[in-house]
Amino acid sequence: MSKVDSISDNKGFSRRSFLRNTTMIAGGVTAGMFIPGAIDKVNALDLLKNSNQPEVIITTKGRALIAKMQAEKKILLIDSMIFAHKSHLGKRPTENEQLQPNEIVHNAKIQQQIRLSEDAIALSTTLDSDVGPFEFNWSCLYCSEYDTIIAITYPKLTTKTVDGPGVKGNILIRSFILNYKNIADITNSTVIAASPNFMAHQRLDNVENSALQAIIDQQGQDWFIKNGFMVLPVEGVYKIMAGVAYISGHRIELENNRVIDAANKPFYIYVDVYKNNNDIDGLDTKFNIIVSSKDLKNYVNTDGVHHYYCKLCQVIADGSVSDLRPQTAVVDKGWAEAQDHQAIESVSGLKIYPLSRNLTVGDTIPEGYNGLRIKDKIYRVICHGKVNEIDTNATFVIVNKDKYFLQPCIEGQSYYSIDNLEHYAPLSDWGDKINYAVEICRKGGLILWIPNKTYRFNKTIEFKDLNVQWDGTLELCSNVVGVVLKYNVNLSGNPFIIRSRSLDHFDKAMVMLTSSSEKVNGKWKTKGCVENKINQLNILNGWIDYHGHSNGKVIDKTKLTGRGLVLLAGSWTAGLTTKRSHEYVWRNFVSDVYVDGFEQPYVLQGVIDNITPNRWVTWVNGNKLHNLCARRFKQGFVVQSPLLRPNGKIGGEVAGNTCASLDFQWSRYSAEAFLVCEGRNNKFELMGWDAPETATKTIQFSRAKTNTFPPGYGEASGNIVELYGSTLGKLNGSDLSPLVYESNPGLNTFITESYIARNIMPELSPPTVGSALTNSYIPKVDNFLAFINHRPRCYAQLLKNGKLQSKVDLTPMFDFNPESSLRLDVKKGDEYQIIISLDGSRNHFNMVGSTLGYNNLSSGIIDIDLRDRHKKSVYSSRQPLKTANVTGFINAANIKTLVITYSGFEKAGKLNISALYGQTYNRNASQGFMTADGSCWMQDDIKINKPGAGVVVRDEVNGQLYRIAIANGELKLEPVKK
Repeated sequence: MSKVDSISDNKGFSRRSFLRNTTMIAGGVTAGMFIPGAIDKVNALDLLKNSNQPEVIITTKGRALIAKMQAEKKILLIDSMIFAHKSHLGKRPTENEQLQPNEIVHNAKIQQQIRLSEDAIALSTTLDSDVGPFEFNWSCLYCSEYDTIIAITYPKLTTKTVDGPGVKGNILIRSFILNYKNIADITNSTVIAASPNFMAHQRLDNVENSALQAIIDQQGQDWFIKNGFMVLPVEGVYKIMAGVAYISGHRIELENNRVIDAANKPFYIYVDVYKNNNDIDGLDTKFNIIVSSKDLKNYVNTDGVHHYYCKLCQVIADGSVSDLRPQTAVVDKGWAEAQDHQAIESVSGLKIYPLSRNLTVGDTIPEGYNGLRIKDKIYRVICHGKVNEIDTNATFVIVNKDKYFLQPCIEGQSYYSIDNLEHYAPLSDWGDKINYAVEICRKGGLILWIPNKTYRFNKTIEFKDLNVQWDGTLELCSNVVGVVLKYNVNLSGNPFIIRSRSLDHFDKAMVMLTSSSEKVNGKWKTKGCVENKINQLNILNGWIDYHGHSNGKVIDKTKLTGRGLVLLAGSWTAGLTTKRSHEYVWRNFVSDVYVDGFEQPYVLQGVIDNITPNRWVTWVNGNKLHNLCARRFKQGFVVQSPLLRPNGKIGGEVAGNTCASLDFQWSRYSAEAFLVCEGRNNKFELMGWDAPETATKTIQFSRAKTNTFPPGYGEASGNIVELYGSTLGKLNGSDLSPLVYESNPGLNTFITESYIARNIMPELSPPTVGSALTNSYIPKVDNFLAFINHRPRCYAQLLKNGKLQSKVDLTPMFDFNPESSLRLDVKKGDEYQIIISLDGSRNHFNMVGSTLGYNNLSSGIIDIDLRDRHKKSVYSSRQPLKTANVTGFINAANIKTLVITYSGFEKAGKLNISALYGQTYNRNASQGFMTADGSCWMQDDIKINKPGAGVVVRDEVNGQLYRIAIANGELKLEPVKK
């Protein structure tokens, strides 16, 4: 046999591939995974090692039972797979998860159990078309003998349909790989054969073979549509005509005429049809054109692949051609396609109308059909009635004056590609087309698919209530907001959105999470921007050239403008609506985002309405943002929170957001700050790279510029910043100066690799007292007075005009909460005095201060007086009353009493004392040091309380450390082992 020409194609309809797509795929590496139905042993084990699918967790009870059965050498029978629907699911399964009886929707028996290895078994079950209907988002393996859930997974929400009048239910094949040490030995799992595919193959083969046999029974073993695959002699070569054929029931299609040039006549020309069932990525029917002088017969190769031969013609010695296609099996196209559609029905669950022709205007679609044949293609849609209109681009049909969008039925896929609208004439811009596709997907319950291409758009794209498989690049070509995620959007894939280089000016946002009010049943309602999930996103600036430059080369630094990812409550400020209302951005989950080349890569923003500022409330609270990276920016992470409306109530708030693993690279082009925050009670974990030594205020906390209230009122407060990274390690010792800045000092917490600094106070930051240093933070401040009234032999008292106020709770001054305050009514001439007694010890103070979180008074005086055990004043200071009053650096030793007096009020008002604080210090080594817990009775000695601890000294010659310790009354010097 000689092969002169070989042609391969795979355009045939794959029923096996279609059925594979009806099986939901889930997985994980903890215990195993769910896998597709059609998969062999080698691929299953490979997936088990490399899967990044949803996680499968073995329960605590499951592990205990497996261990027990292994120890007792008993057989564990995992006999059921339970399907459930839970209204509230966590992010991932847990080991101690509970299942309520009312949550169970189906209990299926395990039908197959295969041994993959000593440590891995596969279990599967099939939910036939007569099982259902129900929905499930939870599944487990169950041992009924011991009433134990073995393993759990969270599949995506799946609908199981059931047979009905004129409609066939879907078939789901659920396969589960369980990975546990020596699990195969106690489950009596049989060994899988080396070459055949396992589990679902048998089921798929049965369904597919039935469809193939039906085609053979109706028309014959091999048959052709008119001139398809006919061979014609043309000037010494042989042309094979394009067309469709069915070989042993398998449909193949040659899309274009092909030419064979062969010598050594006579010979036969065959079509060789085959399907590699062991190839997970290639389950479609394929074929070759074979030239041979011998008779060829069907055979199965060593890999188990079936090859089916059919003679197309014989080329005689004189060059003439004898057509050997079965003449009784050459049919017209309409009949053949009807048979093909019947085969599709048999495996897809579709009932197609009409069967032997295309749908036309005026047809009446009967009830019970869920597929339409339009322009020789099958579309999935459920409707019935008179056909009023068929869109020329096959995007929709109008039936009984209602519009129904068409889903192309390509192997039963649940995805709707935006490419379906590429030639949709009514819409020219890809922004409009994608918005149109969004509505198709929302109404049809489909997944929006953005293929791996580049799509230029000029109109804002809005996603809501949608799953998006975003694999391509959206290129924004106009100065508008690029993509808006409103609510319930699950964004996955490998998405890119890029500011086009053709866009000269840009000051909007590339991607925005926001949600304006919507009109529902005639009423405007606020749904809120909630439950959006972004798993990966790349936001790039086209004015950076990434071709040939691994990190990108900036073409024009003046074009590095605009915003990257924005969470906005107040969509009217972005021009997305004219309707103003309450808006909130809450419970959104964002991870793995990279932004490059924008002035503000990440923004969290709440707004105050500029027309009716006391009416609406906006907030961006409780969002989770993780693994955010940014390069070439001005302000890396921006929190804009005006907070207070003119009436003094909360209006625009950004609070309670967790922002973890922020990785920001300082840019020489425009960088000013890693973090600029006006919000409160947010947490930031920040790695800031390569800020120069001259950089200042790289982390800023300040009140909103629109805040017209007195200083201290509506401040950025309660935020926690955890600093880590190479840049921040190059500071002056542990001093945070000059990287950190607070307009009202002491209201936020900073944590570095080496220490925790709470209520850090600057030596100089208006309105505090003067100092030779400027804007410098004091390292390792200990707010010694925190919770002082709960310490042994320490207490605080409040006097008003010399009279003890015994019923007033003084805790708010010492509770670490900058927003709680001791709120006192003041009349002209009043005097308040706070006396803090430290009877448990004598303490050395470096600083004492007071913060008024809400100072509504126009004038006043504060006196700070520190006294020793003889009630003699060691230090005293009088200052005008300001938002924050501190003593500056002092050396006040052996202090027993602190007296802080507020007086000099010229009118009635409120005195709100947010905090009293003090920093203690170690006076000097010769005198020993005092502990800062307020309860040490020693005054001039070093005391070590921890068992086994001692004083460690270093040998300056060899660097060896030695510990001085006492054991059984003896003083010892022991080397310290590193």
